[in-house]
Amino acid sequence: MVKKTAPKRAAAAKKAVTKRVLPSKASTGRFRTPANGLGRQASLARATERTSSRASSMSARATKAQPADLADDGRRLRAARNYEAVLNAVLQMAQECPPEQIYLPSAAEVAARAGVSERTVFRHFADLETLFIAAASKIKPIQDAGVIPRPDAADLAVRIAELVRLRSKLYEEITPLRRVAVYLSATHPILVQQLQESHAATRAQVADVFARELSRVETKRRTRLLDGLDLALGWTSWNNLRAVQHCSVPRSREIVTEIATDLLATVPKAKRR
Repeated sequence: MVKKTAPKRAAAAKKAVTKRVLPSKASTGRFRTPANGLGRQASLARATERTSSRASSMSARATKAQPADLADDGRRLRAARNYEAVLNAVLQMAQECPPEQIYLPSAAEVAARAGVSERTVFRHFADLETLFIAAASKIKPIQDAGVIPRPDAADLAVRIAELVRLRSKLYEEITPLRRVAVYLSATHPILVQQLQESHAATRAQVADVFARELSRVETKRRTRLLDGLDLALGWTSWNNLRAVQHCSVPRSREIVTEIATDLLATVPKAKRR
């Protein structure tokens, strides 16, 4: 009996030990273990690591893109500088042109003056006429400086002198490009419009400066008087004096002043109150 039960007891003991060491379902990969404090810390550590990794990756991409962005900005700035350099070259060459000539420089001359290649000139402008039209549009800011002021002295002679001074300064600055604009306007309607707007602005200035005198004449005569003043003080007359009659600036001023004074001398004097 003793010999028969001993093996059974040994087998039972072995079975109990084996049962204790077998893994439970909770510890296998098929089941999640309950989260405890250490588990949460580990999860947070892993999440932080992943976030840090993504941030580092994004920072690296931004760092790689930065030189390209800077290069694009550099190209845009260089293109803008070249554009202005080409336009300024045309303006300078036009200013150097003798009064009696209309000068349209070649692409090679413009490029050499601007310090760029001919290819750069045509990268910004389809052809030379497009370039000259863009240059002619630079007249407007200069014209505004001469046309916006309205001399309003009580003395008529002072108003005439001041307006003639403003016009002579304006015309000496814009005349070279104005000649180019007039020349090209035959085939470019946009220049025709710009010239018409320019004339309307100068005529409005004359009408405002001599409004007191114009108001003292009848309507029909007022229009003729304004037409005469507009002609005397206009660019065409100034260009004729300077380029055709070869008058100096002081002499041209004297002539324009005398014509305007004679025209306004026919206006009845203001009645004294």
